[in-house]
Amino acid sequence: MAESTKGVNKAILDKVEKRAYELIDKYHGCSQCSLLAIQEVCGMKDDVMAKASIGLAGGVGSMRSVCGALTGSALALGMKYGRDVSYLKGPAEKAIEVEHAALEPVTRLAKWFEREFGSIDCHDIRRAFMGTELNREIPWQKQWLQELGIHEHCSKIVARTARRAAAILEKPDLSILDKV
Repeated sequence: MAESTKGVNKAILDKVEKRAYELIDKYHGCSQCSLLAIQEVCGMKDDVMAKASIGLAGGVGSMRSVCGALTGSALALGMKYGRDVSYLKGPAEKAIEVEHAALEPVTRLAKWFEREFGSIDCHDIRRAFMGTELNREIPWQKQWLQELGIHEHCSKIVARTARRAAAILEKPDLSILDKV
């Protein structure tokens, strides 16, 4: 589906996408690179958050679970829309209400991601791309992964997902994104 950019600064989206691709292509670490690109371009820098996000790479600790491009981008959304810890010191009802509102942009990103890539799980995305599951810890399989171009494939996913998250960050009225 085409991305609607009505009301969204396309130049910012382009910068986020380009920066995410540059970072992942050079340094690897999908979750960290998606988050860092969004932080840098959108002026949300937080080195501690970026440092912590590396543990989500490769589908959480390289376990090929939820894709790091999605988790890193979800962290960026949480930085803007997330529930402040001060709500955990007040009435539970208000904290839960704020939680539900904070999850909405992440849910939209995750649903978009699943439509675009067929799953939110790294394992499923890689299997769909390669037709099989390979383990980079096994030397001959690592070589095959490289030959099949998995890094290039994942780099594109990181860039597109960071772009999508940036669109959500740039457009406070999220209803526009329901159509894309």
